[in-house]
Amino acid sequence: MRKAITIIMFLSAFTMYCQDETKAVKSTIQNYYDGYIDRDIKKLNKAFDLENGTMKVPILKDEKVIGFNNLYFKDLVLKWGNRKKLSPEILQNCVLKILSIDIVDDKIASAKISMKVDTITYIDILSIQKIKGKWKITNKIYSVRK
Repeated sequence: MRKAITIIMFLSAFTMYCQDETKAVKSTIQNYYDGYIDRDIKKLNKAFDLENGTMKVPILKDEKVIGFNNLYFKDLVLKWGNRKKLSPEILQNCVLKILSIDIVDDKIASAKISMKVDTITYIDILSIQKIKGKWKITNKIYSVRK
């Protein structure tokens, strides 16, 4: 009986710890989304690895993807945060859906999200890493649906 109680207590503590990590990763994703739609550089700074993080951006020629460039989040955050504010009507129709999260060893994670902004839906695949105790988006690839 004592062993069973010990095992149950251990599993409960482990489950709570895993839920905390998932909650922290979701918070990072939420900061990205909120920062992006609200044009809030502080929230974007919380979400992204500004030292080394990158996003793959397609290179287009005649409306066809011919390659990709890596853009650093330290530059993108400034661009995103300084864009014209979205209207209240557009903001009301923005939607974030977290489609999946996978956390490995409480050090790295991947997430797939759907982010509707105005008439465009972005599908992002995010690499997220715990850096100095904080979850940060370190890499992003995306697809656009209109």
